[in-house]
Amino acid sequence: MQNNLLFAGIEAGGTGFSLAIASGQPSNIIEKTHINTTTPEETRENVLNWLRGKEFNAIGLASFGPVDLDKDSATYGYITTTPKPKWGNTDILGWFKEFDVPKGFDTDVNGAAISETFHGLHKRGPITSCAYITVGTGVGVGVVVNETPIHGLVHPEGGHTFARILPNDKSEGTCPFHKNCIEGLVSTGAISKRLNLTNDQLKNVGDEDPVWTTIGHYLAQLCANITLLISPQVIVLGGGVFNRKILYDIVRKETINILNGYIKSKYLTIEYIDQYIVQSPFDNNAGLVGSLELARRAILNQSN
Repeated sequence: MQNNLLFAGIEAGGTGFSLAIASGQPSNIIEKTHINTTTPEETRENVLNWLRGKEFNAIGLASFGPVDLDKDSATYGYITTTPKPKWGNTDILGWFKEFDVPKGFDTDVNGAAISETFHGLHKRGPITSCAYITVGTGVGVGVVVNETPIHGLVHPEGGHTFARILPNDKSEGTCPFHKNCIEGLVSTGAISKRLNLTNDQLKNVGDEDPVWTTIGHYLAQLCANITLLISPQVIVLGGGVFNRKILYDIVRKETINILNGYIKSKYLTIEYIDQYIVQSPFDNNAGLVGSLELARRAILNQSN
């Protein structure tokens, strides 16, 4: 039956919304589009206008956050204390009430982490735990342990943990809540501020610029902390900042240096680190495939 099902997925990001229809399985995307994130009202209408008239059996919404995932809460389905202007207290799941189909909802990074855990495409083989880190307008961390995404007090917000500041780094950070948390140090806006450039100009910065070593080091601190706290089988790195491919090797090498031999695993060696800190096989579609996986699971949960 599942081969005949159609899934609608919405990856709601701070810069843009990616929407898709998949047939049979989440990775089999047959139609997709991208909508710029503007005001909640304008974005909502653009998203709904694209979905109206499409055929699908379930919707998966993977949203930037923080979001309320407590189904007993009066604000379940809301974006809550986001630093994105005008988007706080937005009932984003409520946008889709007109569609009478099962709905799956989670953070954008939890959706991606779920997908990364179950697609079976990682070089090291099947896994049951994963951390997914996205770095772009913000920094998000999704975590799956024992095949289940972590929900607790709320959900992981690893992008707002703190790093040991490099001695020569004078950046004050750009996070409106915490200044120099990881997000405030390595997000697109933070990198632009370091270089006194606009976000659009970052693509012109050469790979040899020392800023990438700084960014890679802070992201390696995040990977090291995740390794020590959660010990996932795989850490997947994605998001717009990782279009700068040299960052993968910088993060891998710096993570090994930071851990300094304390964790004994072949995957924390130069020979095997590329099987531990990896790029998604779905590349920039990882979050979108994650939202489609949430739709697939919504149907499964309804039938159980």
